[in-house]
Amino acid sequence: MSQYKLIIFDFDGTLAITHKAIISCITKTFESFGNTPPEADIIQGTIGINLPNTFKMLHPAIEESAIPEWVETYRSYYRTEGEKQLDLFPGTKQILQLASKSGLSLIVFSNKHVSFVNLFLEKLRINGFFDLILGDDGQIIQKPNPSVFHSIIKPLFPDLDHSQVLMVGDTAVDLLFAKNAGIDVCWAAYGYGDRAECLALAPTFAIDDISELAAIVQN
Repeated sequence: MSQYKLIIFDFDGTLAITHKAIISCITKTFESFGNTPPEADIIQGTIGINLPNTFKMLHPAIEESAIPEWVETYRSYYRTEGEKQLDLFPGTKQILQLASKSGLSLIVFSNKHVSFVNLFLEKLRINGFFDLILGDDGQIIQKPNPSVFHSIIKPLFPDLDHSQVLMVGDTAVDLLFAKNAGIDVCWAAYGYGDRAECLALAPTFAIDDISELAAIVQN
């Protein structure tokens, strides 16, 4: 039986292959404002960071007052085109089934807008596995700040010790969230995180395929 009773999953690069959609929509956002978009690998390196900070990183000259319009433009592209370019990592559904059958509670916590998280989980037909789905709603404090864990997640599971909670995510943002919350973390090395940066954060586990999570769930 697993020591873990609750698993918190990131979405992008952990459950779902989303980089093509994100790169495409950011590229189109830059072009719509008459700017040359960054190279695809530069854009991919920002996955996991919230959109305002993403645009600040990718376009340092952007005016602060322009950021909301850029964000909404990106989201308009993502609403119409994003879902066409999504897929689950192979084995994701089987892992969720195994964890659920093993009696674990499952949560998704993403820095992506919550409406997209809900839409895509439904489109990918895995929304029913999760007890709680959290994303950017304009009010929650995003990862890596741990306040969502302390103010929303932990109160729903008051009997769980921190040692019984595992975060699974692919970027330094996820690893730092877990570290800040005082919980174990499994680095999804198959995702979009920078390898050196993530390894430097000394994750509790590292997996090269989501199927490897089975051993952690069952042990």
